[in-house]
Amino acid sequence: MLDALPLSSFQVWAVLMIAATVVLDGLDNQMLGLAAPSLLKEWNISRDALGFVFALGFVGMAIGTLTSGFIGDRFGRRGALLIGVAIFGVATLATGFSVELWHVALLKTLAGVGLGGVPGTASAMIAEFTPARWRSVAVTFGVVCVSIGGILGGVAAAAILPVLGWRWLFYLGGLLTMAFVALLWFILPESPRYLAERPDRRAELDAILRRIAHPDPASVQPAEKVDGKAPYTPFSALLRGTMLRDSLALSLAMFSGMFMIYLMFNWAPTMLFSAGFGLQTASLGLTSFNLGGTIGAMFASLAIIRFGSRPTLILMAITGAGVCALLALLPIDGGRNEPAVLAALGALGLFASAAQSAMFAVGAHAFPTAVRARGLGLMGAAGRAGAIVSAVSGATLIGGGNMGFFGVLAALMLVNALGFIAVRGHVPRLGRQDARA
Repeated sequence: MLDALPLSSFQVWAVLMIAATVVLDGLDNQMLGLAAPSLLKEWNISRDALGFVFALGFVGMAIGTLTSGFIGDRFGRRGALLIGVAIFGVATLATGFSVELWHVALLKTLAGVGLGGVPGTASAMIAEFTPARWRSVAVTFGVVCVSIGGILGGVAAAAILPVLGWRWLFYLGGLLTMAFVALLWFILPESPRYLAERPDRRAELDAILRRIAHPDPASVQPAEKVDGKAPYTPFSALLRGTMLRDSLALSLAMFSGMFMIYLMFNWAPTMLFSAGFGLQTASLGLTSFNLGGTIGAMFASLAIIRFGSRPTLILMAITGAGVCALLALLPIDGGRNEPAVLAALGALGLFASAAQSAMFAVGAHAFPTAVRARGLGLMGAAGRAGAIVSAVSGATLIGGGNMGFFGVLAALMLVNALGFIAVRGHVPRLGRQDARA
């Protein structure tokens, strides 16, 4: 039914509200990485100790990813999303009051539980609000909001860190997040596709359909109940039959992609600072990466409409590997070649980071509604595993200079491309009539 109707202003508004939670996810998620150079200097702690804190955060994210997927499929996307944002908002605010490293570690773990579930739940919810011809663009836009949050965080860090110190990053980020949760509590609707599978919530569905401008909401037939309950598909369906290959291939691609993403988020500012760049340049390097990722993801979503996701994502991953190789060979000791470094980091975001954002559109297409949130959650959990490995290995990779840091990323982007090659449920290219529509 949604595919047959034009995209309404209510659907656009709903997508923007959902995407805003992902912006906050990206902002809060990268805050500790941006604060890391200041924290290492002020508390005189080792990189290995900070890497352990990052790893605990990713353990929390893995837990949050799977838990949120279960809550989203069982009890509703809206509740899962609001719970996740509220958790990381409280934890981010409290981190500003930390006086010892174990305080930061505990709160980073708690924040991870909230952060982990937001991108997957938001992707599922956006996919279920939009018609097929707009779905890949909308989902990719939602996911790329992580990079938009990173851009805002990088700009804020460049302005705040030299003047107010690292604590104010957490104060402002946490307060902004909590204020937005209070707003969403009153205005965020539930997913119409989720409601359509629950006849007992028909009144909510009818209200949403009227706002979408459906001509006759009463004509929409919900799914039938089984033994008086809405039908339920077990998680094991993702690991057998036709879904097994896509589950494994997308998980492999997500593992390697999130290793790259979070190595950049958490360790790139410290790596640049260690190479002799100033604190402001170290923050702007991550901003350049996020800006490239934002632009690249939107171009990728349009390319997916024209060419399909298979050739688009494979080409982007391979190009990202080439950019990593260039960064590995570029001399940067003593803060040399700053313009070239910032440009290359932007190119890395444009191709490598953007490919990971567009991957959620593939997952939203490959997994059916009954297991979509958990399928995206499985992908997210694999990504968190990659992030954990990046957290504990980041300090070692920095010790190898840019050759070790970006050389490993080049190899991982080739693994990322192999994962995209193996996926069968890619988003197909739209026909000419659909593309014009």
